[in-house]
Amino acid sequence: MKKFVLIIFFEILLSQSLVEINLDNSYISYDGKHPAHNWTGVSNEIQGYFELNSKDLTKSKIDLAIPVFSFDSKNASRDSNMLDVVEEYYYPYVRFISTKIEEKNNEFQVTGNIIFHGITKEFIIPVSFTKEDKNVIVNSDFSIMLTDFKIKRPSLLTIKIRNKVDIKVYLEGSI
Repeated sequence: MKKFVLIIFFEILLSQSLVEINLDNSYISYDGKHPAHNWTGVSNEIQGYFELNSKDLTKSKIDLAIPVFSFDSKNASRDSNMLDVVEEYYYPYVRFISTKIEEKNNEFQVTGNIIFHGITKEFIIPVSFTKEDKNVIVNSDFSIMLTDFKIKRPSLLTIKIRNKVDIKVYLEGSI
């Protein structure tokens, strides 16, 4: 019996692999919109881990954190204002922790918690996953609502920015 338990333990251990995220090619971005202009803020300062279970992808785990100050929209004034609006000095990270992964028609639904501006909210995020040899690519597009995280929407010319913010995730890595 001990031998059987030991074999199962090593089989599980060997099926889990940490994905080393290539920060040069990976990014997380957000798209902000206002009737006067649109913009994209991008960060490739992704921290945390992505633990891949090659035998059963639904048993993989994700825990990622992105420093809020690392998002760059190519406009220093807008970025500085964004840091004030999201109170970066109190809440320096946006974080995602997976709780469940389901596969449906070669696509994955990753359920997890986004922690942003001191608020934790559960999301179900659609994810596409590609693996060739030791290379892994993860893509996702989803949206959040600023008001869900109690963020006061800034305004320009008395018109507030759009509440819905589109998020894009592109992770490239290797195991």
